[in-house]
Amino acid sequence: MTKYSGFFYSKDGGKTGKYVDLEDALSSLNNYADFKDKYGNMIYCPECHKAILFLTINTKKHPFLRKKPTSEHEVGCSKIYESGSLKETSEYIEHLTDDQIKNKVNSMFANLFGPKSTDRGSGSDNTGSTPKNGSPFSFGISTDKSIRRSFRVRSLKSYIDQDDDKDKVYLIYGKAKLSVLTQTAKKSGNEYDLLEVDPQDKYHHVYRIYLGKHDERNIDPNSQYKVLFIGKYNFNFKYYKEIEENGEKKGIRVWNFELINNNLQALKYEKCN
Repeated sequence: MTKYSGFFYSKDGGKTGKYVDLEDALSSLNNYADFKDKYGNMIYCPECHKAILFLTINTKKHPFLRKKPTSEHEVGCSKIYESGSLKETSEYIEHLTDDQIKNKVNSMFANLFGPKSTDRGSGSDNTGSTPKNGSPFSFGISTDKSIRRSFRVRSLKSYIDQDDDKDKVYLIYGKAKLSVLTQTAKKSGNEYDLLEVDPQDKYHHVYRIYLGKHDERNIDPNSQYKVLFIGKYNFNFKYYKEIEENGEKKGIRVWNFELINNNLQALKYEKCN
């Protein structure tokens, strides 16, 4: 089952419209009936703008989007393919040079954060355009290039399910404030760095990405960045970060995240203009 962290909202069959983050849509409404009243049958695949989506409500799981069975994606849309497993994605990245990984990440980054298009054919989870040779969010597996898989793309705001998200590779993207935290390993006493990614929104969680000893001192903690990273969650540790909100102290969840194959090329960020 393909997950969508958002959808293309269109009143004219997907020709024109705008991208809407699912968590933003859910949090701005009082109930799921309001969601149906507002968006109805006007939600489409965020990548190809052709396939019709609908909201699935399950009492045991957080609401999620699915494709209408009678609707189809545009040719070349990455959502056509099954999501790559941890093994398939790791092997794909392993067989690429650092320059090839960088080019792949740059292509996806430009697609996600490039000038927004309101026309059908815009790519990724919200922006850009799908190239003729296919979406940058799909790849051929190392054992058989004719078999294609897709990256699981989700926004920084997306709901996280520890049972469902374990041992799966995700491409996470969004806008956030960044900061570098230097830690000391208890056993060895060696220092290492973590990149903290804080969306600073009502969802109240932050990501921390292991960098090892890597110089990221050019980061301005007071600025907002566009950020993209690929890897998997590490649910073995449970942390909370203490913040002050409206004069009261509270804890927000810290999600530990490991870059795919521990490759720093799977991380990209740029300061927002």
